[in-house]
Amino acid sequence: MFRPNQKVPETYGENRDWNVDLIPKFVMANGNLVKLILNTNVAQYLEWKCIDGTFVYQWDKGGVFSKAKGVIHKVPANDKEALSSDLMGLFEKNRCRKFFQFIQDFDKNDKNSYKGI
Repeated sequence: MFRPNQKVPETYGENRDWNVDLIPKFVMANGNLVKLILNTNVAQYLEWKCIDGTFVYQWDKGGVFSKAKGVIHKVPANDKEALSSDLMGLFEKNRCRKFFQFIQDFDKNDKNSYKGI
């Protein structure tokens, strides 16, 4: 498929021992996989795209006045979205908001921004 009319080099071994994956993957921006890809210069063979948001599908049980159904929710990406999200309860919303504020104010070189962590 990739090199028509050419035989696969024997150094790769049998074709059942390896494959080329053509399925798109979601890679976190600062993960170890991204560092490995950048350090080995493989990034030039990949297509990169920023995403607008992450969404999850959650089953809603329904209640007295509503039926059970599946609902798509946006995963919160900042403190304001955390407070308005239906994915978390009241206490989790506050913890998530505090986490986003901590990340926003964090400075690697300023020990005061660590806040005891």
